[in-house]
Amino acid sequence: MKRKHLIIGCGAAGLAAAQEIRSLSPEDEIVLITKEKHLPYSIAALPYLISGKMKESDLWLADEDYLSEMGYDLIRGKEVARVHPEEKRLTYKDGGSESYDRLLIASGSEPIKSDIRGLEEASPLVFHTLEDYHLLQQRLLNSKDVAIYGGGLVATALAVALLEAGYRVKIIVRSRVLRRYFDQDAGDIIEKILANSGADIYKGQVIDELRRTGERVEIALPDGTCLDADILVIALGVKPVTSLLAGTGIKLNDGVVVDSRMRTNIEDIYAAGDVAEAPEFFTGGLGLGLILPSAVSQGRAAGSNMAGKTITDEGWLSMNVFNLLGHRALSIGMAVGNDGQVLMEKDEERKQFKKLTFNGDRLVGAAFLNLDVDPGVF
Repeated sequence: MKRKHLIIGCGAAGLAAAQEIRSLSPEDEIVLITKEKHLPYSIAALPYLISGKMKESDLWLADEDYLSEMGYDLIRGKEVARVHPEEKRLTYKDGGSESYDRLLIASGSEPIKSDIRGLEEASPLVFHTLEDYHLLQQRLLNSKDVAIYGGGLVATALAVALLEAGYRVKIIVRSRVLRRYFDQDAGDIIEKILANSGADIYKGQVIDELRRTGERVEIALPDGTCLDADILVIALGVKPVTSLLAGTGIKLNDGVVVDSRMRTNIEDIYAAGDVAEAPEFFTGGLGLGLILPSAVSQGRAAGSNMAGKTITDEGWLSMNVFNLLGHRALSIGMAVGNDGQVLMEKDEERKQFKKLTFNGDRLVGAAFLNLDVDPGVF
């Protein structure tokens, strides 16, 4: 029997699910919905547009020809207001509805908001979508220096891209740069690489207040330090987009709670990608993966199960590779915050670092800087 698969979101998870459904169910209807007006693209690639390493024409994960060839119906510029599980349909914010036989929630994530004093007057930017890139690119035309509030993946990737493009960069970070992926020793080397490339890093700081002074933003820190910049970008992390699920009965915690088959607590509704709170690789405990490899893996598992073939996802595992101004850093698994046995070597002169973390006789984490290793092997 022909079924209709509805996918909210057309990022990595949504496309991976669609591909799996199509390979297993050639005749089924597949509809992808995105509130953006663009073709599917990778959020992770956006910094490469800033640095000039990629053109916007190279950004798309799927073009019109591919979508037609695969038999996908892509609905653009429509935001889902609410899911109605009891009726197996959803409604749009601008009116209208869509029915489904099986639904995948792959709505992704959105930037965490801040409540800094003077926020509205200062008009800071975020960096999460293609529209955010367009707005930042427009502002950069008449700017020389950018302040970034945050030290995670997005903040660091954006800082690197801006430095490569010749802008002055100030990084304000509440603890230290990339603390969730590298320990203090590797983090110190990474911060030196950024500083040697022109970044000013203010560690252990929060923004106390923002003030607009003409065309510039004045940034007051609690210790009395006062900075200014042409542009302020707030990049304090992301959270799952779940507002469309309020009152539906779908179990929510930090994200949409799913099992290893990406099933929610409601029959025929699945979730994958940044929005999914799924079992973790080592313990099976629930958590948010929030990285591209996890989104693809979860999307494939969801699509397979939606099409009727039982597949379990092995669990999300932290895996990150950073290209830092001619240097390469990678972090896998429990590379930080684990109490097991640690083997570590570092060479600050060569800016090299390697670390293996074990729990008993099991490798649970690895981190490397400027070493020729294959992360897939680890």
